[in-house]
Amino acid sequence: MRNPLRALRKIIYLITGTVAVGTIGYMVLENYNFVDALYMTVQTVSTVGFNEVHPFRGYGQEFTIFLIIISFGTFAYGISQITQLVLDGSLQNHLKTVRVQKQIDQLEGHVIICGYGRNGQQAAEKIIAYKQPFIVIDQNVDELRSMKKLNPNLLYIEGDATQDEMLVAAGISKASALISALHNDADNLFVVVSAKQLNPNMRIVSRANHASTEKKLLAAGADYTVSPNIVGGSHLAHNLMKPDVVEFLDHIDIAGVSSSYIEEVLLSDLTKGNKEHQIIDLDIRKRTGCNVIGIKTVNGDFVINPGSDLVLKPNSKLFVLGDDEQIEKLRALIKG
Repeated sequence: MRNPLRALRKIIYLITGTVAVGTIGYMVLENYNFVDALYMTVQTVSTVGFNEVHPFRGYGQEFTIFLIIISFGTFAYGISQITQLVLDGSLQNHLKTVRVQKQIDQLEGHVIICGYGRNGQQAAEKIIAYKQPFIVIDQNVDELRSMKKLNPNLLYIEGDATQDEMLVAAGISKASALISALHNDADNLFVVVSAKQLNPNMRIVSRANHASTEKKLLAAGADYTVSPNIVGGSHLAHNLMKPDVVEFLDHIDIAGVSSSYIEEVLLSDLTKGNKEHQIIDLDIRKRTGCNVIGIKTVNGDFVINPGSDLVLKPNSKLFVLGDDEQIEKLRALIKG
């Protein structure tokens, strides 16, 4: 894509150069002072047609003919370039890009989605439900613009996500997470490596089309990998064997778009003063309405449907089922 600012700068340089040549020429050939030479040049290149400031005594006429010829070519070229910039949309698109970049520069803790195909769009829908800001990087300009019409608040960058400058433009240094949902495993691997170098502290989830790629992505710095083929096949089997269970789980969303959803709650504030708590001590169901369905221990182990006598440790996580109000009550309970 042509750079409209570069084209505009070129036009400005040509016009400025023409005026400078004319001014210097009249000063040298006709001994005009600077103001008179500039005035003569401007009226000549603008074809206004006023008389000479002072009668020509040297080569003023010949130089004026020369100046008219080159100024005519310069202005004709400038008008054609400006018209082309307006007609092909280059200038408008550049101004839009500048506005988007200003919005991106103000973000912090956002998510970067590399690739806006089916998987990228599904990821974006969930992130919107979490009310988390995000930016999309994709090369498919038509797809991005059509999605922009459906979601006017969509922030996107047109370009190749495997290029470091695209990640930098997306504010990767201030981003909290990145999703690489490109179609090609090699491209996803390249994005993960680049992202980990640019921001070692961010969480990275990557698409993996082949099982052999998962280990490489994890070794490159991805925290998690997802295989759409495996997930899709597993979902088909579950729908076949236990359709009611799947339908029930679809009503329990993890993104907060349904009345009840699954949320994780960090227990870092619970055990201050070295006081140990069991789940039964909190009386979570009665005091908040949430149901505890699991816990992740500090060692990374998962306990499904934990017993009420389980001792809660610092920095472990509770997985609870509830609505917005119930979950907020639980957070307040833990902090209090």
